[in-house]
Amino acid sequence: MMERCPICRARLKEISVCPRCTTDLSLPLIAEQQAENLCFKSLMLLEAGQLGEAIEVIEQSIQFNNDPLALQLRGFFKSM
Repeated sequence: MMERCPICRARLKEISVCPRCTTDLSLPLIAEQQAENLCFKSLMLLEAGQLGEAIEVIEQSIQFNNDPLALQLRGFFKSM
């Protein structure tokens, strides 16, 4: 989950509106959650032996959120 507002860098709590600058962060938070779900899905596909599909799904995850874990997984998948 986002810890700081990408606009003003204020600390965020469990809300979708920044308490400092009042930016609505609901769409970025949804994208972040979607990326996380896709990351887990790619791991499940890898476990099922579907490497090609796992790579496609991790690429989708990275399009939603350039997360370091997803980037490392992509590198790992492509090294296999």
